[in-house]
Amino acid sequence: MIFNSEILTRGDARLTLQAGLVQLPDSDLDAEIGALRHALNKFRDTYGFGRAIAAPQLGISKRLIYLHLDSGPHVVTNPEITWRSEQKFNVWDDCLSVPDLTVQVERHQSISLRFQTADGAAQTWQHVAPDLSELLQHELDHLDGILMTDRAIDANAMQPIAMRKWLLSAEA
Repeated sequence: MIFNSEILTRGDARLTLQAGLVQLPDSDLDAEIGALRHALNKFRDTYGFGRAIAAPQLGISKRLIYLHLDSGPHVVTNPEITWRSEQKFNVWDDCLSVPDLTVQVERHQSISLRFQTADGAAQTWQHVAPDLSELLQHELDHLDGILMTDRAIDANAMQPIAMRKWLLSAEA
């Protein structure tokens, strides 16, 4: 089966749906992972950012995330947060589905995550670092039909990405 590799954008109702569990083994999984990888790489080439993509961003209603980190690509299926730190922080979030906007959101400083790999092996990441924790929380939101705009900390927490880049350079 061939899957669409065009990233859905804000306003598409499919982004607000809760994704279902991946039933492993899954005969479509390799093709879906390929579509996620292709879409993320294409986005990175176009916009210069993007560390992960959730399956619902391609209209695939499964609890599946493709991560492209310094440690290499990772496939996360059926993720579940098992612990959240009490400490939280605010971060300017960006998103593949809203590439022209940055939104200030509140996230837990650290989480622990239980998930399965593409071959069904159980994995746990304990007390992950804040940058990965923020990313995972963002991608898990996509699996639950929540966009970063839904998590804006207040009415002034949304800015065009060009404005945010300008503010960051002015602060330096």
